[in-house]
Amino acid sequence: MDLALLYDVLDVPEDFGPGHLLYAARKQHYTLPYLVLSALAREGAPMSDAARGELARARRRAAHYEAVLERVAAEVPVRPVKGPLLARAYPPDLLRPQGDLDLVTVGEPDLWRAVRVLMADRPRHVGVSVLGAPERHVVVTLSGPAEDPLLDPELRVEVATAALVGDQGAVPIRPAMPADTLTSNLLALAEERFQRPFHPRDAVDLYQLGRSSDLSAGPAPAELVAAAAAYHLAPELLELLAYAGERAPLGALAPLAGDALAAEAEAERARRAAVPAEAPRAAGAGASLAAGAPLYGMPLRRTEAQLAARAGWDRCRVHRFGADEALLLTPVGDYLLVTGELVGQEQYDAALRALDGLAPDGEEA
Repeated sequence: MDLALLYDVLDVPEDFGPGHLLYAARKQHYTLPYLVLSALAREGAPMSDAARGELARARRRAAHYEAVLERVAAEVPVRPVKGPLLARAYPPDLLRPQGDLDLVTVGEPDLWRAVRVLMADRPRHVGVSVLGAPERHVVVTLSGPAEDPLLDPELRVEVATAALVGDQGAVPIRPAMPADTLTSNLLALAEERFQRPFHPRDAVDLYQLGRSSDLSAGPAPAELVAAAAAYHLAPELLELLAYAGERAPLGALAPLAGDALAAEAEAERARRAAVPAEAPRAAGAGASLAAGAPLYGMPLRRTEAQLAARAGWDRCRVHRFGADEALLLTPVGDYLLVTGELVGQEQYDAALRALDGLAPDGEEA
C-alpha cells in the first residue's frame, strides 16, 4: 500500500496534496487519519509536530489494545473480532485504523471473567445490553478517556457472547466465528453492513486481505462462499466486494466475487423475503426479553460493596417489577432495561424504588 492507493480510495486528486487527503480521511471515519498519517511517515513526507504527535498517540492506542487483548487472553478464553486480526494483514509500519477492541467469549461465565479483568482499568462507563431468545446473549462495553481526551476518541472495549448479532429480523444471531482467520475477517466486515454503509476503511481492509492472503494455502473461494451462505451474509459480502473492487484491486479475493457468491446472495435474499414479518409486541421490557429484542441497560447503581457481594456471580439476573419493567442485575452494576434512549422520570423513579428493595447481592432486602 502507498499514498497513491489512498488518494484513489478516498477519491482525492493526488495533486491536491496530503492536507486534502487527511481532511477526506477525517470526513469518512474518525480512525482513517491514523492510516494516512502512518503512510505519510512511511514515505518520508514532511510532518508537523502536531501530526507526528497524533500519529504517536495512535500508535500507543493500538499498542494499548494489543496489551489489553494479551492481558485478558492470558486469563480468559476470548477471541478478537476484526481489529487485531485485520491489523495483522497490514505491514508493520502502517497503522490499521482501529477505534475499539471487540472480544467474544463462549458463554456468559467467561464474559464476566473477562469484564472483571477489564474493570482493573477503572473504566468511566460500563454499558450492558441483552438480546436473543430463548438463549440470551450479553454485550458489555467498557469505555474510558483517551490519552488526549480533547483530541482523540475514547478508548472502548466490547465483550460479547455473540460474535455476529444479525439484523434483529431475518438474519439470526451467530454466536461463534469460523476458526479460519480470513473467513472470520471477511464475514465480520460483511456483517458491518447491518449497522452502516460500507466506507473507505473497508476497501483498504479488503485490499490488504487480498494482498496478504494465499488462497492456494487457505480456504478456496468455494469454501468462502459456503461460509458466507451458512452465516447468511452472502448479499453483504457480495456488496462489500463490489464496493471495495471499485476503489482498489482485490488481489487474491477477486475470484470470490463471481457467479457462485451471486447465486448464494440471491438465495439468501429470497430466504429473508420469505421470513414472516414479526408480529407487533408490547412495548415493555418483559415482552422484549421474551421476543429476544435488544434491550439496553441504563446504569442505576455500582458500588464497591455490591461488586464484593457479587464476586461469585457468573451470570446476570433479571428482576421484574411494575407492569412489565425489568432490572438487570449484573456482577458489575445494576441497570434498568430499556428499548430506547429516552426514559421518563416516572419510569426512572420506579426503577430506583425497585432497586432500593434489593440487597447488594441482588436478593430482596
